[in-house]
Parts: sequence; structure tokens; C-alpha cells
Amino acid sequence: MDNDFPPLDSPGTLDEALELLRRTPGGSLPILDPDTGQVVAVLSRPGAFPPPAPPRLGGMATPLGVYLTDGIVSGGAGFWGLFLTGIVLGALALLSQAIVNAALTLARAHGHDVWAWAESPARPVALRAWLSALVSGLPVPLIFVLLRLIPMSGTHAAEHQVVHCIEQGLPLTPDCVRAMPRVHPRCGTNLFVGLSLFLLVFVGAFCAAAPAPLSLANGVGIADGATVALVLAAPPALLFWRRIGGFVQQWFATRPATDRQIAGGIRAAQEVLRRRQQTGEGVRFRPLRRAWSMGFAQVLLGYAALLGPLSLALDRWPALANWLGM
Repeated sequence: MDNDFPPLDSPGTLDEALELLRRTPGGSLPILDPDTGQVVAVLSRPGAFPPPAPPRLGGMATPLGVYLTDGIVSGGAGFWGLFLTGIVLGALALLSQAIVNAALTLARAHGHDVWAWAESPARPVALRAWLSALVSGLPVPLIFVLLRLIPMSGTHAAEHQVVHCIEQGLPLTPDCVRAMPRVHPRCGTNLFVGLSLFLLVFVGAFCAAAPAPLSLANGVGIADGATVALVLAAPPALLFWRRIGGFVQQWFATRPATDRQIAGGIRAAQEVLRRRQQTGEGVRFRPLRRAWSMGFAQVLLGYAALLGPLSLALDRWPALANWLGM
């Protein structure tokens, strides 16, 4: 420390220490142990040491509770929680596909063929492509509706609220966590919504600029059509991905967390903060550890564990494949 005064190493009154601190240009005064000579405390003026930046955490909601990580250490639900998340998401995707397929089949039985309506030759090619993409994507919003009905949506809210609390430097108490918003700007839901919006606009714009798949009319090549579609699709995706994503988070991907879910989120956060202090900078294979800590690999393993055997079952029982619309 660059001070013009020696460290305070002899007993004195508080007034004397404060007067010495007032005359110290550096704004801080180390206090030494008179026996060992080691620094045991630092007396500083307000603002001399700005508070450290809060850690930037990410996480996931799992059937076993909140999972949190700073990219190196993690806390809360471990491998099996993330693995089960993949299974649950896969089951929701299958169920939503089955529900949409049943609805389309029922509509066809009553004389309303949605696919024939979407692909009617009387419509422009671009509109047909866009409607077909829209019908194909019907299971996606249904997944969020189903997610809202299961406890994981409350765990998702607790995860966001705990991260908000840490990032704002607030104490990890149930009252503080409960007062935080359920929407978080870094939630993966925003990315998913932005990508979906981009693809919807891109498909329609590409087919409008390039009606024929391989040899395009009006001298427009595939690369030119893709460029036009990219220019038209990128702005709405960049402008609205967080707004629409926040709406989806608030009303579908989360619901008010229970006291138990909030307590689980607090425990997960405390584990991460404690392990950060214990680990420090001595981490080997940091890129690999960061990739594993993000949790996506474990979720994909659970997803594959469900869909792998299911694909074999669909080959053996075609009726099941028809029911699922696969």
C-alpha cells in the first residue's frame, strides 16, 4: 500500500487511529499484530475499496431442484438432476407432438385438413412455406404450456430469482429472493425464442425471393435469396428476442416458486459461493471444465437416453410412430 505513514502497530485509541487515517493520502491504514508483525486488518475510508463485482452465475431448473454454476464450480442438483432434465424435456416434446398430431387427425376427420389448407396451390409459394413451417412448429409453444403445468417451472423461477439476488449484491434470504423478478435476460428461453422468430421470417422471405428450390425464377440465385432472407429475418429477431422471450418466461416457462423451491435455490447458490472461495484460480483443464459445468452435455445425455430406445421401439411398433406423428 502506498501510504506516507507507517502501519498502525501500537495500541492506541480509536480517535488516534481515525486521525492518522485522515492524514493518510492512500485512504487506507493497515493494522499490524504487535507480536507477529502481520497485517490483521485494514482501516479504510468509505469508498477506498470498491466492493468486488458479484459473480456471474448461470443455471438450470431440474426435477431435483436448482442447478447453478459460475462456469467452473457448481451447486445444487448435480449430474442426475441435469440428466433427468433431458428426460423430462424429451418427454414434453414427445407429448406435445402427440397432442398436435391427434388434433390434426381429429380436424382431418371432420373435414378440416390443416396440412392441405397450409399447402394449397392457390397460395403464393412463400405463404405456403411459411404456413407449413408454422404448422410444423405447433408442438414448440405447446411444450412451454406443458412446462408451466409441472413443478419445474417453479424451480425455474427460483433459479432466476436467486441469480438476480446475487447479481444485485442482496442477501440470500427468502424474502429478498421472493421479491426478485422471475424473468432473467440471460435465460436460454430468450435465445430459443429469438432463433424460432428468425427461422420463421427466414423461411418465408427465402421462399418469396426464391420460389423454386434449385433453379430460381427472375434470375435470383439461392445465395441471393438467402442473403435477402437473412437481411429481413435478422432485425426482428434482434429487436424482439428478449421482449417475446421475457413474455414467454413470465407466463409459460416459470410460475411462482414455492418456499421449498426458493430454499433449494438459496442452498445451491451458497454451495457455489463457498466452492468459489475454496477453488480459487487453481483449476486444471478450465475449458473442458467450463463446458461440462454448463450442464448441456448432461441434459443431452438424458435426452438421448429417452429418444434412443424410443427410436428402436418406433421401428418395431409402427402404430406408436403414427400416434406420435413421427
